[in-house]
Amino acid sequence: MRQTCDFERFTPPALTERDLRRELEKRQRRRRTVLLAAAGALLELALVLLGLLYLNISPALGAGCICFALVSIGGSGAITIVFTQKGGASRVCRS
Repeated sequence: MRQTCDFERFTPPALTERDLRRELEKRQRRRRTVLLAAAGALLELALVLLGLLYLNISPALGAGCICFALVSIGGSGAITIVFTQKGGASRVCRS
């Protein structure tokens, strides 16, 4: 079997606890971001469904729920584009 890495050619970089903790924090931040995005999408879906439910009872209330959900989707999309282009929270707040 052919080896993919040649460890005799160079010494690998030393890993410190600080580097490992930074990587762990980055993964946790990414996980929280995905969960927050999923929660936002589910909330917007619930608003659309609520608007469709209220459309027969009160057209103004149903249209308001649907419009609010559309505005929320647009704002979420704009925020996603801005953070994706700027590199996310890792560039905004460095500690």
